[in-house]
Amino acid sequence: MGYASSGAGRAAHEALLARQDAELRLMETMKRSLQAKMKSDREYALALSAAAAHGQKMDKCEELNGSVIASAWRAMTEEWENISRLIKSNAEALESKALDRLTSLMAERRKSRKAYQEDHTKISSQFTQVCTEFFNICTF
Repeated sequence: MGYASSGAGRAAHEALLARQDAELRLMETMKRSLQAKMKSDREYALALSAAAAHGQKMDKCEELNGSVIASAWRAMTEEWENISRLIKSNAEALESKALDRLTSLMAERRKSRKAYQEDHTKISSQFTQVCTEFFNICTF
């Protein structure tokens, strides 16, 4: 009967629950961080696109036709626009893949934790019942 008297089973159970809770808290933090990153990326992509559009307005002057500087500036603002689209696309991919997978993993972990807790409670009560029956048999 070392299990019941030593408390090792209870300590291991509590340690496992603490680990599961800590992992769930970490995943919540990961989720909030990913959401903040996606929001920042979208805002940055929007601002970069606006800067590119503003810069491209200056490029439309007739006097600048054939200008190397205007050509370099056009290339630069076009790259800003390309980078903006890429950042926005990456933010959307992060949301549709990583965040969705993290959310499903969190749900799976919560379900697993609940099942573990229910199984542990069931087994503990069965153990207590067996010990009680054994004690009653031994006292006759």
